[in-house]
Amino acid sequence: MPKLDEDDFVDPGNLPAIAGPKNPPPAGLASPGGMGGGFGGGMGGGYGGGSTNIGQQFNAAPAMDRNAAGSNAAQGADVLVKHSKESEDWINKKWRPVMGWVYMATCTADFVLFPVLWSLLQAVQGGSVSSQWNPITLQGAGLYHIAMGAVLGIAAYGRTKEKLEQKQ
Repeated sequence: MPKLDEDDFVDPGNLPAIAGPKNPPPAGLASPGGMGGGFGGGMGGGYGGGSTNIGQQFNAAPAMDRNAAGSNAAQGADVLVKHSKESEDWINKKWRPVMGWVYMATCTADFVLFPVLWSLLQAVQGGSVSSQWNPITLQGAGLYHIAMGAVLGIAAYGRTKEKLEQKQ
């Protein structure tokens, strides 16, 4: 099968036979199919329920000219939008510190805040602290801390490389 290039077009007259007939059936005749038919037809079946035909859409399209294929606005343009540091979104610039803040907040909550609240809740309800807080982030062999360590470590390494490249 030949490879299509950017400026190639498909001639609707040369479509394979499985795409349906080139001409629609006459308006007065029932379309083939029966109940629940093909090509988006409802109960009328067939080529589209008798209202529209896929062949009509192909025949109604004007033929394309090979010489007019490259007449869009981007043809021959070097750069449509230049990228600059000022146009960069804040989340792209600040994702590394945000990841650090999220990790710090998670660790503070799981290792400081929640154990204190857990002990206070037990003291208020029963008068004595009988069970210890089990940190949520240590469930599953501490995979959360391993993953966050990898993300933050790789982010710090990447940022260091970016700063060193800027100095050169």
